Order: sequence, then structure tokens, then C-alpha cells
Amino acid sequence: MEVGTIKAVHIYIHEEKYVTAELELNVKGANYSFGGTSTFLSGPQGGDAGDAPYLARFIFRCMQICGVETFESLKSHKVLAHIVDGEVIAIANVAGQNWFNVRQEFDTIRKEKLTNSGHSNLIL
Repeated sequence: MEVGTIKAVHIYIHEEKYVTAELELNVKGANYSFGGTSTFLSGPQGGDAGDAPYLARFIFRCMQICGVETFESLKSHKVLAHIVDGEVIAIANVAGQNWFNVRQEFDTIRKEKLTNSGHSNLIL
């Protein structure tokens, strides 16, 4: 785990039908992304009624970790970054509490949604 600084925050439209967000981090002089299109996409047209609210959850969790009240306020905050194979897979506050692993957390949401919809026998 390394301490990094959030340099920028972005919300993107991807392929004209999905929405995603990412944080740009600087860790020991190297630039990394956390989130973004390779990590999660909110549903078609920004989220269908049946989609999990991935974009809102991502924004909420990042703000929660940094203790800020606006997405833009994330810029310049320090976070702990868990980097594996050149990719930031999780962030936490600098005290190392309240970790947010996007893929792990969103996989849990998907599994719960499948279980609650009666399709628990589907493989993700």
C-alpha cells in the first residue's frame, strides 16, 4: 500500500450509452487510474431501472473515504492505494480504514441482485 494524491476526477460517457467515473492518482511520481471503463460501466443510457447504481455507488464510496461532500472536492486528497500489477485495485483513507475495492464490491452487488431476483443459479 502506498499513499497517493487524487489529481483529477472524471465522469465519462462511454460508447454513447454507458457512464463511468474515475480518479486520477499520483503515487510516488507515477500516474494511475482508479475506476473507469475497464472497471465498471453504469447501464445503457446511464442506467436502466433494473441496473445497480454503479456510478452513484462509486462516487459515494470515493467521497466517503475522503470525507468530502462534493465529487469535485476529492481533488488533492490523499488516499492509500493498493496497487497490483500496475493497477490500483482499491483505495482507503490514509489511516488504512474503509477500503473500497470497486470490482469486489460491485461483484457482491451483482450476486445479491441475482440472488434476490430468483436467478441464484446463474454463473457470473
